[in-house]
Amino acid sequence: MVNKETRKRSLVKSLLWRVIGIFVYAIIFYLFTKQWGITLAGTLIHHTTFLLVFYLHERAWIKLGKNDNWLKPFTYEIILGMGLGGLIVYFLTGSWKSVSQITVTYTIVKLILYYIYDKMWKNSKWGLE
Repeated sequence: MVNKETRKRSLVKSLLWRVIGIFVYAIIFYLFTKQWGITLAGTLIHHTTFLLVFYLHERAWIKLGKNDNWLKPFTYEIILGMGLGGLIVYFLTGSWKSVSQITVTYTIVKLILYYIYDKMWKNSKWGLE
């Protein structure tokens, strides 16, 4: 019998990933801007947006039948994270330098964390049908 990932499992994975991401993003954003107001706004906008993006990304990979593909973290962190995330940084700072600093640093850290996080969930049977 093949274990099927439920929507509830995808939702819980998404929420927990956001919690991790909030702390990592806020630290990195502040390190490069040194501005609490912009850091708070960037963190809220980014993570509100990416709560939905992560869930949709999870469901898309499940539909493709390739949920354990090595490209999964790269499509999420590089294409979505740097693209959409970079636009959010630019919108708040107006600086391409900040976009580069924040998105590259955040992407490297999150790629490493995403790989570990995804492996942990693969080893968990919680929420599987």
